[in-house]
Amino acid sequence: MNGSNCLLKIGLAALLTSGNLYAAPQQSAAKEPHRESLPQGPDEPAVSASLAGAEAQIRTELQQDPASPELLYRLALVLRQENKPKESLDTYTKAATLRKPNAAELRSVALDYVLLGDFDDAIHWLKVALSFEPNNVDVLYSLGRCLYTQNLFAEAEAAYSRILQIDPDHLKAEENLGLTFDGENKPEKAEQTLRAAAALADKQAAPDEWPYLDLGVFLQDQSRLDEALPLLKKAASLAPNSAICRSRLGRALVSTGDAKGGVKELQAAVALDPKNPKIHFELGHAYRDAGDLERARGEFALSKSLYGEHSQN
Repeated sequence: MNGSNCLLKIGLAALLTSGNLYAAPQQSAAKEPHRESLPQGPDEPAVSASLAGAEAQIRTELQQDPASPELLYRLALVLRQENKPKESLDTYTKAATLRKPNAAELRSVALDYVLLGDFDDAIHWLKVALSFEPNNVDVLYSLGRCLYTQNLFAEAEAAYSRILQIDPDHLKAEENLGLTFDGENKPEKAEQTLRAAAALADKQAAPDEWPYLDLGVFLQDQSRLDEALPLLKKAASLAPNSAICRSRLGRALVSTGDAKGGVKELQAAVALDPKNPKIHFELGHAYRDAGDLERARGEFALSKSLYGEHSQN
């Protein structure tokens, strides 16, 4: 653990130590969630469209009042939003010596650890935040996402279920609960819950693609392509610049015999994510099914090369 992380643990732990909150979290292999990575929640204040400008403004105010915990907490949040997790953690440590952090601030600390790839500490601080506010939906959601990413499905299920007790219409909790059931190998519950999430999305004025994509992918993986295809088309129409939506739709079209349509979608996916070896491999299969063997060989070779680069990295 680097110096910043140690300082934060010491600074916050000195203020917060109580009970068994600091038991070491479980270790497990990571699992990539479908949805975006741990988005900011409504608990966080709006910042300037220019994060650099917001940071500069707060630093100017700190010159006048360097011992202001409120300014330091605001600065730490902006630094995280600028993808500067180490600086953000250092700033949270300074702020914690002046004022005990609240649940929202500890959630932001946890998301710094997510940016650093340290899910053990992220889960740890989210549980501390939850001890302050057991019904904080934003904390519960972030905790569920971290637990899911670490394959701690039973705990993730409990977090999402708790959210839905508090807010039965929480779309992202419903959707992620469905993914969690799928991770637990409970396909009937997974399908029921993912369909409930899609139904909630249908009621929204401007739904995003994820409820439809996740249900479509679930059905696609079960070879239920007739049911999956309309959902994947809807997801791609909502997010035409999403490589995962276009690639999943392309794969489904190829599998249903529409090689030409599949090639078109996979070409679009490659243009959106040109360094993704898996999409190049799928495009190679689509070209082969369409009878274009020369292009297929080219895509297979490029996929192999990109996989080699990934393994070296």
